[in-house]
Amino acid sequence: MDLFIFSIFFFFAEYGYTMNITEKSDVYIYGVVLLEILSGRSAVENRLREGSHIVEWVKKKMGSFEPAVTILDAKLQGMPDQMVQEMLQTLGIAMFCVNSSPAERPTMKEVLALLMEV
Repeated sequence: MDLFIFSIFFFFAEYGYTMNITEKSDVYIYGVVLLEILSGRSAVENRLREGSHIVEWVKKKMGSFEPAVTILDAKLQGMPDQMVQEMLQTLGIAMFCVNSSPAERPTMKEVLALLMEV
């Protein structure tokens, strides 16, 4: 799928949660993009089981007894521990961005500050 179709998908996924589009919608989409980068997976794909969205897949993985590192792209195995820890911190920021409650999401300015601390 091309970028335009994914943009429409994210727009409607966010709209489906809140029935309202706000500046926090951009934060949600940014979080989804971070999850794609960290996991090496597309936002929606068949291997996520039943065509689920990456946000739901990550939430399910984080709620299981599997280590959070299993969410990261397998190509990243063997990276230095410090880099893995930084990716896991970024994963936490991404999950903060995709909070189902827009009011509880950070602003993009706060996201930038959090990422600068990683």
